[in-house]
Amino acid sequence: MVSALVGLLAATGPAVAHPRGIADRFMLQADELGGATPGPVEEGLVWPLLPQPCTDRPIPQPTATRTQAADYNTRFRVYQNVSRFRGDGAQQYLTELKAQLADCGVGGGDNGFDPVAEDHLGPDSVLFLGNYDLGDRWVAYVAAAVDRHVVVIMVSDPSLGAGDPTLANGLAQAAMARLR
Repeated sequence: MVSALVGLLAATGPAVAHPRGIADRFMLQADELGGATPGPVEEGLVWPLLPQPCTDRPIPQPTATRTQAADYNTRFRVYQNVSRFRGDGAQQYLTELKAQLADCGVGGGDNGFDPVAEDHLGPDSVLFLGNYDLGDRWVAYVAAAVDRHVVVIMVSDPSLGAGDPTLANGLAQAAMARLR
């Protein structure tokens, strides 16, 4: 009996503390994504889902992150990232993101990030673009801090290269409501 118990403990290993993941209830669902079932983010995605425009400056790091993607109608690809931070890390991330967009934004004529609007969906929110092809194409981003979480919505248009900021705003509002 003792050897069976020791064998069971050895097989399962010691209890290890893992940070809890991001719950399904915090993620956008098919009814919010135009009926599309969200799935994993494809390998090789070029755009970051927790942006850092000034790569040489540190940003607060999350304790847990979850991402998903979905094809929204026949034109757009939508990405969602939800990250949990300790303490006021979510607000610190948004404050630093805004500062980095101001300091390292490319102004629309180059590759990189371009700020569009701050606090447009309430405090601790920002709308910005990820420009490529020397600013002729872009993806639309909205990032927002809600309590201990940061949600990032990114909308791309694989055909035309014109992510829709209005769609990003609408999806971000739905995602923010899920975090409240």
